[in-house]
Amino acid sequence: MERIEKPVTANYVCKMMGISRPALHKWSKAGIVRSYKLGGKLFYFESEVIEDLRKCR
Repeated sequence: MERIEKPVTANYVCKMMGISRPALHKWSKAGIVRSYKLGGKLFYFESEVIEDLRKCR
């Protein structure tokens, strides 16, 4: 059975990566990190964030 991943907030991603919200927003806007907008808020999937950052190395 496939596990369904829940979206995480920008605050969670910032704490996980040790970066500021403006930095994360800039990366999202530039397409470095995938994000999804729902109800005016940005959400992320932790596995996608990790994958996107590994590609940047």
